[in-house]
Amino acid sequence: MKFAVITDIHGNYDALEKVLDDIDSREDIDKIYNLGDNIGIGHETNKVLDTVFDRDDMEMIAGNHDEAIMTLVNNTQYPEDLKGKFYEHHQWIESHLDESYYDELNQLPRYIEKTIKGKKVLFIHYEIPNEKLEVGIEGQPFAPMASDDEQEISKLFEDKDADLILFGHNHRLHLFDDKSTIYFNPGAVGLNNGAHTVYGIVTINEQGISVERVKLDYDEEEFIEGFAEKQVPARDFIFKNFM
Repeated sequence: MKFAVITDIHGNYDALEKVLDDIDSREDIDKIYNLGDNIGIGHETNKVLDTVFDRDDMEMIAGNHDEAIMTLVNNTQYPEDLKGKFYEHHQWIESHLDESYYDELNQLPRYIEKTIKGKKVLFIHYEIPNEKLEVGIEGQPFAPMASDDEQEISKLFEDKDADLILFGHNHRLHLFDDKSTIYFNPGAVGLNNGAHTVYGIVTINEQGISVERVKLDYDEEEFIEGFAEKQVPARDFIFKNFM
């Protein structure tokens, strides 16, 4: 089985379109797994959601931004750890979010577990300790970001039982495949790559697991210009930390 892994689109439709065009052109990818943070930070919220929810070949989970924005929709407690950074921005995203997506966003799971060719695969936005898997986003269930060191990533996910752990969240490439468990984060589709976008391809067969990161050029000018044109809140913070 060969499947694509995308994560952290963050409201960047142009980057998403580039990635999906490349995936579709290959014609040998069986499925796409989307590891969350579809919305927030970028401003093309509804175009992104229309695209991902329209695909029959995509399974997805929720990221912390997806969940935080839905607290505003659902009138539940917003996470304290994001208040100083994203509260006004998330309010702006929520105010532009088409209500037809509410139910689908609320129903996204936090993780997916599969057994493929005898290999256990975990799809998760980032580590959530097992005892916090059912804790709402207001309880800050996602673990603090670990360093990029292999030993730290292994320790981060030590409570998870899988041959392959696929994750996102910190927007950077991670590939550690020399141990019994493979850890792979292809990096963010929508952020931190300049005029590039990225995704992963995983092949699992009788010989084992192989992973590949795909990096593509795309025109980011319209996406960048949209922040000023739409008066997106927190854009200075976003450009300093994520662009």
